[in-house]
Amino acid sequence: MPGSPESDEVNPASPRTRALHPLAWLLSLAFVGVGLALTRSWIDLAVAGILLAILALRAERKSLRAEAPLLGLALIVFLAHVVFAGKGFRAALAPAAVIAWRLLALLYLLRWAARSALGPIARWLMGHRPPSRPRILLVLVESARLTAGLLPLALREAEQHVQALRGRGIRPGRGLQGIARYLLAWFLPFLGTMLRIGGAYADALTVRGYRLACARRAGLPLHWGVREWGAVVGSATGAAWFLRVF
Repeated sequence: MPGSPESDEVNPASPRTRALHPLAWLLSLAFVGVGLALTRSWIDLAVAGILLAILALRAERKSLRAEAPLLGLALIVFLAHVVFAGKGFRAALAPAAVIAWRLLALLYLLRWAARSALGPIARWLMGHRPPSRPRILLVLVESARLTAGLLPLALREAEQHVQALRGRGIRPGRGLQGIARYLLAWFLPFLGTMLRIGGAYADALTVRGYRLACARRAGLPLHWGVREWGAVVGSATGAAWFLRVF
């Protein structure tokens, strides 16, 4: 529950292993994301997609079998570009592979970042004072900070609801009607849970003296050292490698 002491499962960084500085996370993810978004080499995208898939699945504790729908979607995207190319399908193989692998690489990057870096980044951003003028900018920034703080909880709750449905033998049905029934069976309990968590989150902020446009204590042992420089330089080097064929 928000405001309660966090367990090791929620906050995997233990005192024995110092977490990476949130700014280093942001810069590293930005460099890697730009490199993946702009590179034209399907080989580089394939290697990056496989590595990011391994990292994401380990962070989410999922098996490769659960990725069949996503892999099938990427295959459909690849085949669609090749088939609609007609007689020039041979020339379309490489561009189609680039699109499919870019899709997978960026999705797995987002999933891994959400599990590994979103929590510390959100807490770090909430520790900064947002701009107080103009008012609309203050409201937008404050809403983004609060939303970022709730996202890790929402991801964990969404995964738990999916596992609960699987434990009860509920799977997506055939056709649009079956898929709609499955989404409703997942979404309605998830919505109720998130409303309850959102209320508890608001109560915790109120008890802790939350006020608009005020900086809040991040509670993170921030330190910039060799690991941070290594992560930033390594990600920048990787981005430069991706962009060599741009």
